[in-house]
Amino acid sequence: MPSLGPAEILVIFVVALLVFGPDKLPEIGRQVGRGVRELRRVQAHLRTELRDVMSELDVPSGGDPLPEFPPKDSVPSTMAEPSAAPSAAPHHPSAEAHRPGSEPTEPHHAEPDGGNA
Repeated sequence: MPSLGPAEILVIFVVALLVFGPDKLPEIGRQVGRGVRELRRVQAHLRTELRDVMSELDVPSGGDPLPEFPPKDSVPSTMAEPSAAPSAAPHHPSAEAHRPGSEPTEPHHAEPDGGNA
């Protein structure tokens, strides 16, 4: 907002004098002064209220530390899903390669020249 210089204030004063007259101008000035004082009082009150609320939210340096929560992507071991029960058949290493969705541990590559290197 641009600041008002002395020339602009003088023009506003002259226009107000012409519109309201010399009898009403002192009364209007008192009302404007009361309004400005009330506005400053409300601003000061809001400033102190906000300062009080912010000081309540601040953690005192000698107080108890705030609890820390684990990251959302980590799951405690007590909450982990139980593993599948072992089957009665003995575990065979080739069973891992045939399970759907699993990668074989050793990839099988076909030799283009028939295996003679």
